Amino acid sequence: MALWSAAELGLEIPDPVKCELRAILSDESRWRSFRAQDLGMLLTGVVTQARAGENEWWRYAKPLYRLLKERFHSESGMFFDAPFGLRRRFSSFATQTYLSIACYQYGEFSNDASALVMADTCVRNLIALQGSQGEWPWFFDALSGRVIDYYEVYSVHQYGMAPALLEWAERFGQRQSRDALVKGFNWVLGCNQLRRPMLVPELNLTIRSQVRKGELTTRTPRVFRALKNAWLGHGERLIDAADVEVRLECRSYELGWILWSFGRRTDLPELTHNVAFGGP
Repeated sequence: MALWSAAELGLEIPDPVKCELRAILSDESRWRSFRAQDLGMLLTGVVTQARAGENEWWRYAKPLYRLLKERFHSESGMFFDAPFGLRRRFSSFATQTYLSIACYQYGEFSNDASALVMADTCVRNLIALQGSQGEWPWFFDALSGRVIDYYEVYSVHQYGMAPALLEWAERFGQRQSRDALVKGFNWVLGCNQLRRPMLVPELNLTIRSQVRKGELTTRTPRVFRALKNAWLGHGERLIDAADVEVRLECRSYELGWILWSFGRRTDLPELTHNVAFGGP
């Protein structure tokens, strides 16, 4: 995030931060512990720095991309959550977002078609798995490319992460991506299982997610359900709305994501100028 935000804002990275980053990026043995978010943000960061003319960081881009391609990419077309270990195959929507955006960034700047193909393939798979009302599933078996749990359905995925990724897909000719973006965003505006807007305009906040009843305070059922579905080769579907409730919570990064995705967009007034965002 330091690399990316400094490049976007034209700021100098403080020397102590540079030292920490160099230590991480220069020791490839430490990369074995990277999760998808770590790798995706680092690759995005070094590419964004290179775009801004800070070529010191570009030498790390190719090794980071090689790790992504060799250890995080599945034959299913989706991305693993880690390079090694049993947890590796159980990946989230965020996993797909961070690594696909990194592939688009790297592929465009380096003119590497393989990175663009990986990103495009992942986006096509995600769109094919999008729920009937625009829901972006939360949990996948990256090995098979199946959804192993739709829930929780997070608002930030609908209005932030998916639009950030799908904007890249639009740029590279994915014609379905715009419709998928709009459909997913409308989920937040009330076109969802509960027929409930996930915005709280009077507080300038959003509602975090829609979750299975009884799972607000425990992840245990989710873990066992994911393991069972992966082991048995089952795909997961949406459940009855009567068994769904909301998580009344909002985290700062969620509001950051919507700004990242829509701060510069002027071509979707039906979303950015929706009455839900209007003043009193």
